[in-house]
Amino acid sequence: MARWSLRGTDANTSATNNANVARNRFTSCASTHPPCPRTGPTERPNGVLFGIFLFLTYFFQINLGYGPLTAALGFLPFSAGIIITATLVSGLLNRLGPKPLLITGTAMGAAGLFLLASLHPGSTWLGGVLPAEIVMSIGLGMVFVPISTLAMHGVAPHDAGVASAVLNATQQVGGALGTALLNTLYVAAFGSFLAAHHPVTAAVQEGAYLHGYRIAFIAGGSLLTLALIVLLALINAKRTNPQDAV
Repeated sequence: MARWSLRGTDANTSATNNANVARNRFTSCASTHPPCPRTGPTERPNGVLFGIFLFLTYFFQINLGYGPLTAALGFLPFSAGIIITATLVSGLLNRLGPKPLLITGTAMGAAGLFLLASLHPGSTWLGGVLPAEIVMSIGLGMVFVPISTLAMHGVAPHDAGVASAVLNATQQVGGALGTALLNTLYVAAFGSFLAAHHPVTAAVQEGAYLHGYRIAFIAGGSLLTLALIVLLALINAKRTNPQDAV
C-alpha cells in the first residue's frame, strides 16, 4: 500500500502537500513514469470467468434440472482446482517467470471453454461439464497469480497503492463488460434459433438454450485466444528473484 509522506511543520506546508498528493493521484496515469499497471490481458480472464458461472448455472438449472444447492455443488471442483493450482503456482513463479505460466494457463482456459461448447442434449455434469471444469480451473489458477504480479511489475513502491487500485478497478470493469458481451451473444443466438425453428416445442427450446451456450462459450474461448496472442507478442518479463518482487 502506498505511503504518502507529509513533510513540514506548519499548516501551510501540510495543506500544500495534501494538495500535491491529490493532484498526483489524478495525474499519475499521464505522467512520464505512470504508476498504472499493465491491465490489458487481466480484464479477459475475469469477464470469461463470470460468464462461465452464468451459463453453467443456466445449464445446470434449466437443462439438467438441478436445484440451486445442487447447481452450486457442481462448481466445487472448479473452485477447488483454482485454489489448489494458484497455491502451487505461487511457488513456481520465481522459478519459471510469469510468461510460461500465463501462456499455458490461458491456453488451457480457452481449451476448457471450447470443450464446453460441445455440450448437447445428452450431456451430463460428470461426462460433459466436469472435464472442462478441471481443465479450466487448472488453467485459470495458473493465470491469476502471475497476471497480478506482472501487472504490478515495474511500479515504484510508493505508487503501489494507486497501481493496485487501477488493477482492481479494471478487473471488475472487465468482468462486467465481458459478462454483458457474452450474455448479449447468448440472447441473440437463443432468439435466432427459436425464430428458425417452428413450432417451438420443448425439444426446440432446449436446443435454443444449448445453441446460446455454445455461442457464448466459443466467444469466451476466442477472447482467451486473443489474450494468448497478446501475451505471446507483448509480455517479455523474465524470472525475478524473490527480493525483487513487488
